[in-house]
Amino acid sequence: MEIKAVGFDIDGTLYPNSSMYLRSLGSFLQHPGIYYHFGKIRKEIRKVDYIGDFREKQSMLLAYSMKIDQKKASEIMERNLYQKWHYIFKGVKPFKYVKPVLLSLKREGLLLGAMSDLPVQNKLDFLGLSDLMDLSFSSEDTGHLKPHSAPFTTMISRFGVKPGEILYVGNSYKYDILGAKKVGLRTAHLVRKPEPDSQADFSFHSFLDLRNWIFSQNRGDSWNSQLEI
Repeated sequence: MEIKAVGFDIDGTLYPNSSMYLRSLGSFLQHPGIYYHFGKIRKEIRKVDYIGDFREKQSMLLAYSMKIDQKKASEIMERNLYQKWHYIFKGVKPFKYVKPVLLSLKREGLLLGAMSDLPVQNKLDFLGLSDLMDLSFSSEDTGHLKPHSAPFTTMISRFGVKPGEILYVGNSYKYDILGAKKVGLRTAHLVRKPEPDSQADFSFHSFLDLRNWIFSQNRGDSWNSQLEI
């Protein structure tokens, strides 16, 4: 089946996580407890099939974890995490060849999208990729985090093509690959060493290899070419 649309995770997939970690180090050293509790409740919220406002549920869990009232937890989360992440993301650069590869996919007529667990905000602008995306949203907007099916079914609906015609690209095997496969998407795993018995349709480390594989799937051959930049 031809690939008609490609959806990308953002954090750790379009740019290296190490870039964000380095820029977040100062904030982490100032507020290590907040980062600890936030990481803890993000793992828990992935297990909850909750209907309602996502940020409200998250602040409720954070308040419980930190033993503070919910309003205070919400303020801390917004001020010390979400707002700071938006600021420190400036200067982060995408992986090598990301933009040329996306340009070549776009020229081929594929739809492109971005869907990440953390808010998208201006990340794509900072990466210089926003003009190439036909859609972008955070899984938080659906009320759930990956690997819940809601973010992926939302992507299917917004692309407007069949699940098997969508390739989802991510760096997390558990959240990106298994979550996408659960609803029938094809998957490409950004990883140095493929998972044993991987369910991903394709594993890669270079975006050039990803581009060549997508084109080979659509053209029915072992298409391979140097990227025109």
